[in-house]
Amino acid sequence: MTDITSLFDESARLKVREDETVSGWSVGLVIFGICLTLPSLYTGAAAANNLGVIGTVQAIGIASLVLASMSIPAAIVGAKTRLSSYLIIEFVFGRRGADFVNALLALTLIGWFAVTAGFFGQTLEIAFSEILGYSPPVWLLTLVSSALILMTTLFGFKAIDRLSLFAVPLLILFLIYVANLSLASVSFSDLLDIPGNDPDYFSTAVSTIIGSLIVGVVLMPDLSRYARNTKDCITASILGNGLGNSFSMLIAVFPALATSLLDPMAYMIMLGVVFSAFIILVFATWTTNSVNLYSTTLAVAVILPKLSEWKLMIFCGIFGTAIAVAGLADYFISFLEWLGVIVPPIAGVYLTDYFLLKRTAFDLDMLEKVEDYDKAALVAWVTATVISVLAFWFEVSITGIASLDALLITIPLYLLCLKAWPTRFERTEGHSL
Repeated sequence: MTDITSLFDESARLKVREDETVSGWSVGLVIFGICLTLPSLYTGAAAANNLGVIGTVQAIGIASLVLASMSIPAAIVGAKTRLSSYLIIEFVFGRRGADFVNALLALTLIGWFAVTAGFFGQTLEIAFSEILGYSPPVWLLTLVSSALILMTTLFGFKAIDRLSLFAVPLLILFLIYVANLSLASVSFSDLLDIPGNDPDYFSTAVSTIIGSLIVGVVLMPDLSRYARNTKDCITASILGNGLGNSFSMLIAVFPALATSLLDPMAYMIMLGVVFSAFIILVFATWTTNSVNLYSTTLAVAVILPKLSEWKLMIFCGIFGTAIAVAGLADYFISFLEWLGVIVPPIAGVYLTDYFLLKRTAFDLDMLEKVEDYDKAALVAWVTATVISVLAFWFEVSITGIASLDALLITIPLYLLCLKAWPTRFERTEGHSL
């Protein structure tokens, strides 16, 4: 079977060939692995601390259902066009207009790098204190670990990406083992009786869980372009953004409640799995943040194609590390909430473009003839984002889920904007650009 993770950079600006496609299970497992990160474990633990078991299960269930549902149409666009998200965005927003969209995506990706790096530094500090009895300060550990991640991403991304395929199954088994350990110390019925500290946290929990994967949903075509058909897109979305997200957060609920600790390394130490936890969590986080940095670099490279990717990677790594050292992880929940609001309008535009307007012709040979700025797409995107931000700020909602509101608001706005600024080139089947 073709190794999906070895193909991404080889066809970043090309259509995926039919002989390169894989099953939906393969794509879904890759997404499942991406979900297994320290921030995901922390998000699940934070929800459990505030809502208890039942409330957390409900919040994760609703959020995962929304994510999987949003992921399916985005995945279908990728599978039908065989193009990466960045190329699809160029067709829809214009060759130069796409730079603004990709800049936002790059900022969110570098934010993820910084957040993960911050959690990584905190995890190392807890581990070193327990194992060695002494630890350097968190900021220094964040700085050094991020520098090492930068170097491995520069010189050994493909190797560490392949190694991550072995780390994911180990991490799944290990997390199940840790959850069983916590149930050995506290009975399941006792955990169910533990009340949450803040029942009003429910809507925040749903928003943060959606925010934790919303960038991946918008960029779903990067992975789903390798899916063979629509059925595989559904499988990949349910397995990855549905079950993968649910597992990565629910598995943290029991140990977090049993130990009253939110940090994965902290509760694993209390449960007596110090060294093994250190090795597996460090390796998993290392590989995940290498992917975060690499994805950030690809987004910036689309905007600045004349600069070497290795130079862009160094710049992005330094910038992300600086944000991490400044303490972005301390604002993690707020970061996720805002991601859930500002990112969905991007998907709203290109999904409307594909499914409602039936603009399904994506001929790379004609990309240079696409207008520089698609005014309708850009105005709709900016307007929908501003409205969504204001609605979130003033706690006004249509569905009760900010991310879903942002997506739904975008659709009529884009259709209205097309009346004022019709797209110059038609991309419906049968029409040439």
